[in-house]
Amino acid sequence: MDDTSRLTIRMPPELLEALDQKLARPGESRSSTLRRLLEAALREEPRSKEIDRYLQGYREQPQTEEEFGWSDDAMKDSLPATPWR
Repeated sequence: MDDTSRLTIRMPPELLEALDQKLARPGESRSSTLRRLLEAALREEPRSKEIDRYLQGYREQPQTEEEFGWSDDAMKDSLPATPWR
């Protein structure tokens, strides 16, 4: 006997289309695609709320060239003038 459970879900047509066109591997059934994606999501480490807030803030206001561009110059100045081989 099969040791799995049947699950019926509803989703908007655009999500179903994205599943079929973008997420499914060639020859993979919808059931297999959803199972693979769920297993991968469950393996991921949950992120803390602080990390989520940091990532959201960075997306809204990423660092500018002015804020971190100095590091390129500092690295160039710290490397010896010997050419790399």
